[in-house]
Amino acid sequence: MHKTLMALGTCLAMSPLMAATYCDSRGNSGSEWIAGVSVNGASQTSGSDGGYLNATGQPPFQLTGQGDRLELRPGFRNTQYVENWGAWIDFDQNGSFEASEKVLVAQGSTVVSAPIAVPSGSAGTTRMRVQMRWGATAQPCGAYGYGETEDYLVKLPDGAGQPTLPYSLTLEPGFWVSRSGDLGDRLTLVVEEDGKRVLGRNAAGNLRDHYWNNAAGKHYRIWLESFIDGGYKTVSNVVAYQPGVTDRVALSRNADQGSISSSAAFQGNWVIAAQGGETLRQPAQAGVPLQFAFNHGERYQVWAEASVNGKDEAISVPLAFREGFPARYIDLEVEADFQLRHDGPADKPLNWVIREDGVEVLRQPTGGAAELRYPFQQGRAYKVWIEQAVGGELVQVSDAEYFSPGLTDLYQLSIGDNRQVSRSGNIGDALTWVIEEEGNIVLERNAANELAYTYYRFDPAKRYRVWLKRFQNGYYQRVSNVVRYGRAAEDYLPLYQLTVDANQTLTRTGGVHAMLTWVIEQDGSIVLQRLAENEQSYRYFAYSAGKRYRSWLKAYIDGHYQRVSPVVSY
Repeated sequence: MHKTLMALGTCLAMSPLMAATYCDSRGNSGSEWIAGVSVNGASQTSGSDGGYLNATGQPPFQLTGQGDRLELRPGFRNTQYVENWGAWIDFDQNGSFEASEKVLVAQGSTVVSAPIAVPSGSAGTTRMRVQMRWGATAQPCGAYGYGETEDYLVKLPDGAGQPTLPYSLTLEPGFWVSRSGDLGDRLTLVVEEDGKRVLGRNAAGNLRDHYWNNAAGKHYRIWLESFIDGGYKTVSNVVAYQPGVTDRVALSRNADQGSISSSAAFQGNWVIAAQGGETLRQPAQAGVPLQFAFNHGERYQVWAEASVNGKDEAISVPLAFREGFPARYIDLEVEADFQLRHDGPADKPLNWVIREDGVEVLRQPTGGAAELRYPFQQGRAYKVWIEQAVGGELVQVSDAEYFSPGLTDLYQLSIGDNRQVSRSGNIGDALTWVIEEEGNIVLERNAANELAYTYYRFDPAKRYRVWLKRFQNGYYQRVSNVVRYGRAAEDYLPLYQLTVDANQTLTRTGGVHAMLTWVIEQDGSIVLQRLAENEQSYRYFAYSAGKRYRSWLKAYIDGHYQRVSPVVSY
């Protein structure tokens, strides 16, 4: 039940960066409040702060002018109310929130979000006000009944006036290009070679893509387009490269030492570009890593530059990072029966985050656990990732997994001792094998006319993942589990494959682990653990058609029992 309105407080405290005086705004946050504010994946959390929170003493959120996005999360003491949301940014820094500066308007009881359009020519640091208000439309000023107002600082892009674009592209080593946004976004990847358009490809099914016909000496430009108002329009920045020039050296970063090294000595400059700030050049000393006073929390791009045919050119792919934040992405996997598993550190403050059909349904600390089971629903689309709290902010530190029960598990893959991957289904099914090597897709092959495939360019020093995809709802989507092999695969994925047939008989692949054990779970409780060393198949003697079963294998490894197979349900 809502409680009596609290009295309006005194004037808002001002950040030293803000010379303007802003109007007061306060609600009553006894029953509902703003729990989290996120800009471009950087988050700040809070609780009930008496109806108003002045967070302008915190580090500012960084806007780029390209694909910026604001996300707001509510908190409730008991009942979840449908709230009215509003957000404003004082772009002209005149101390007032005009109607033209409203960047979000929404209604709901869960997470809301919206893109931020930054006006051309904006620069400096200014104030952002967010408001969650029950029972009436959010307004930037004045007292109101129930809800909360919070003020933050945002750092605007420099005044170059780049157009506001909803997506951003990043060039990666090997001339791979990664994009922002989600799988399923209706986008076209465009490639231009020496000023001539040579490719326009559906980009909905990939967050990373690659043009396979790169030729040395050619100049390439890549961007995204979308069909808007009857025509195709550019919706991302443009990335450019020249094979043989842009890849002369590769850069690596030592986050502990704050240095950046190149794969080969070069004469020229290091180029340091702070996102939304100025670009600096520092002379390179042959063989000496770059040392620079990077500011904590700032996003940077660094590249090597040298004279090529009398012109200063980038001779490396830019190295993008955020100072002070984790450099290695955690590997997140969706295992059999949609069990989630990650390889992140147990001693870090990590959170599971799950979205269902675009709405956040879970944000939960891992508590050091590497696995999570969640009641995923048939026909729903999910996005899952891991966040880490660093310096008071929540940052995505894993890859994001997309899946949909009933679609992602249509086909089952298993792998034999000779690395042959076999699939379920029938000859003629419109499917494609996808082979990934060290995180890059190296082969896509028609699987319609074969039930098994072996990738012959195998390198035991590299990591591989294999899955099936098919064209579904306008783009290619994964329709099978993922199997791994190669370097360190045994450290993460099951050592045994496990299947169950129509007679509820479990069958396992071969192996010699000590204390290999069948585990039978009935309606959520383990009812049997049976030694499996001397039998390849087993059927639970007390099976009942009215019960729900899950089964797996475990073995005694490194001093304790570990699961060594997928989980099968029947």
